[in-house]
Amino acid sequence: MAEARTKAVIDNAVDSMILIDGKGLIQEFNPASVKLFGYEVSEVINKNVKMLMPDNYAREHDQYLENYQTTGTAKIIGIGRQVIGKRKDDSEFPMELSVGKVETESGIHFIGIVRDISERVESEKIRDKMIAELSNSHLATKNAETRSKAIINNAVDSMILIDSKGLIQEFNPASVKLFGYEVSEVIGKNVKMLMPDSYAREHDQYLHDYKTTGKAKIIGIGRQVIGRRKDGSEFPMDLSVGKVEGDNDNLFVGIVRDITQRVELERVRDKNIRDLTKSNQALDDFAYIASHDLKEPLRGLANNAMFFAEDYSDSLDEGGTKRIDRMCTLTKRMEKLIDNLLYFSRLGRQDLAIQSTNINDVVHEITAMIDTLIEEEHVTINVLKPLPNIVCDKHRVSEVFRNLITNAIKYNDKDTKTVELDFYKVKDGRHDVFSISDNGIGIAEEFHQDIFKIFKRLNIEDDNVRGTGVGLTFVQKIIERHGGEIWLESIPNAGTTFYFTLNGEV
Repeated sequence: MAEARTKAVIDNAVDSMILIDGKGLIQEFNPASVKLFGYEVSEVINKNVKMLMPDNYAREHDQYLENYQTTGTAKIIGIGRQVIGKRKDDSEFPMELSVGKVETESGIHFIGIVRDISERVESEKIRDKMIAELSNSHLATKNAETRSKAIINNAVDSMILIDSKGLIQEFNPASVKLFGYEVSEVIGKNVKMLMPDSYAREHDQYLHDYKTTGKAKIIGIGRQVIGRRKDGSEFPMDLSVGKVEGDNDNLFVGIVRDITQRVELERVRDKNIRDLTKSNQALDDFAYIASHDLKEPLRGLANNAMFFAEDYSDSLDEGGTKRIDRMCTLTKRMEKLIDNLLYFSRLGRQDLAIQSTNINDVVHEITAMIDTLIEEEHVTINVLKPLPNIVCDKHRVSEVFRNLITNAIKYNDKDTKTVELDFYKVKDGRHDVFSISDNGIGIAEEFHQDIFKIFKRLNIEDDNVRGTGVGLTFVQKIIERHGGEIWLESIPNAGTTFYFTLNGEV
């Protein structure tokens, strides 16, 4: 429900909203994004968001993602910043980007709100040009004054010129439209009339500090403040201020932009993030309670079956004893399925315990743990080259290797079983690749995707190989949480090779 509501918000937003996963792959691309960047949705889904950035910002983006994967800290979350975007036609434009973090059942996602600020940047250029003209030695000439006034009057954004006392000297048509005052109502009046009382006091403090120290702290700094219209209504606005140095007095020119829509979008985004977090917690609580309530009658059924077998052992024939044993086996299996379902529900939301991990040590620990199985099944495990150190959740990644190695043994009908582990760098690839190969029964190509589905078992008719059908689901989820992916190549009756990537080699 919460995810559906979030999608509706994204699709109907006025601003571009883009949802990416932990690997930087685009998952949602709303109509406003289509209009802004020029790509159709089908052209960007599951593509890396770097396609929307120039190369230098793409490298910076990689650094942010790598930092998040390494430390779990997302430094740009909640911070609005100005960056450069790249359209489908390769044209570049300035944009304002704010990013939020979303935790869903499918893992960590990031949602970005993008606004084209070409007009604002152009207004700031115009302002700076005007300041330069007013500050030069020809300030007093009629031509300079006329040209500067024309710049102000034709600006798309509100532009307001005040003196060092805070009195309004120029108030352009865009300001009239934004604040509702006529020019005659504001000229010579204190600019505080355009602010709520709290900001008016702050403004007084800025002017006092400037007169006392000569330092104008807010010059050149864009900031979000609140404006007040003639009718008393208030609205959020983006304000940037420039200083004009004169012979007798200094002037300040401010560019004001109404950001009501952006603030509302960010409010809705933050609310939906909170709702999703609350929903995930509720789901987690439900899964725990449901598993407890489901397992209790199962334990009762298993216990009663055992008591029945003990109390009436003399009365049961061989068939009856087998049925009782089968009942106990099935209840234990059901209990394990419930535990697996609970684990899976938490796997996508729990924080990773990131640390530097030696994969050689991980493999050594696993082979030591299953040495009896290796000996009984006549297994040879070969590590073809030294494995790297990576930054990961050691416990989770150990689970990946353990599942894949034991599967390579379990699903193998050869008298002499071989498992090979390898690691290699892919040319032009973003991540390095691990592989685990076997000479086992293999997997037909039509089942290559099915094997990752929860509770999906391909060999259900084979009682010699029993499992719950969740191992590879867990493996895929853990790898995705680490920003990687998994795929396979297989030849039936000849063997299978699983390939996977994990972000962050040390």
